[in-house]
Amino acid sequence: MHKIVPLWSVPRSISTGFERMMFERGDFKVIHEPYGYFFYLEAAHKEPVGMQPQEGHPQTFEGTTEMIEAAAADKPVFFKDMAYYVSDVADEAFMQKFTNTFIIRDPALTLVSYHKLDPTVTLREIGFESQFKLFELAKKITGEVPAVVDAEDLLIDAASVVKQYCEKTGIPYLPESLTWKPEFKAEWKDWEMWHLDAGDSTGFQKDMEDFGYTVDDVPELREMYDACLPLYEKMYAERLKP
Repeated sequence: MHKIVPLWSVPRSISTGFERMMFERGDFKVIHEPYGYFFYLEAAHKEPVGMQPQEGHPQTFEGTTEMIEAAAADKPVFFKDMAYYVSDVADEAFMQKFTNTFIIRDPALTLVSYHKLDPTVTLREIGFESQFKLFELAKKITGEVPAVVDAEDLLIDAASVVKQYCEKTGIPYLPESLTWKPEFKAEWKDWEMWHLDAGDSTGFQKDMEDFGYTVDDVPELREMYDACLPLYEKMYAERLKP
C-alpha cells in the first residue's frame, strides 16, 4: 500500500486551497472530505448545509476507510477532511494507517467565515477540540510532532511552509505546484457552495473577503472563540514556521 496523507482541518482554513495544490502535483490520488458522508448522513449528527451527496460514495466509517485504502493500492493518497467528522471514532489503530498532518487558522477568522455561510454553526463543527484530539493521538503514535500548517503563514510564505511540510511528510517538494489555473474540481461538487473561492483561485492568495462583522459582534461566536483559542494556540506553538 502506498502512503496515505490526510490533512486534518478545521473549517474555513484554506484547507481546500492546500488540497488544490495537491491536485496540481499530480503524484497523489486526491480525495475530498470523504468522512463527511459518515458524519452527516450515516451518524446524522446534524442536517448538512449545502451538501449535495454524490451517488456511490460510502457512508459508513468502515466503508470510507476501505475506499481510501483501496485507492492507496494504486498510488499515494492525499485527503483533506474535517477532524470533527471522525473524532468520536478515531483511535490509535485508525490514525496509524496514515501520515497525519494538520492545518489550523485563527478561530476569529474561521468562526466568522463559517457563520456567514451557515448561521446555525455549532461549536463541534468549528472543530478545534476534535482537531486537537487527533493531533495528540498522532503525537502519541509517532513520538514526534506532526506537520502543522497555519493558514496565515501559508499566505505569507507558501514556498517555505510547503517545503517544510513535504520534508516532514517524506514527499518531494514540487514548487511548480504552488500556482495553478482557475478550475472548479469535480471532487468539490458535493460541497459546491463552500468551495467557489477555491475554484477561482490561482495560488495561495491573501483573502480579501470583508465579512462586515467580527466574533465580538455575535455573542455566541465570541463564546465559541473563547473555547477554541487555547487549543489553537497550543497547536500554533508547534506549527511549521515560515
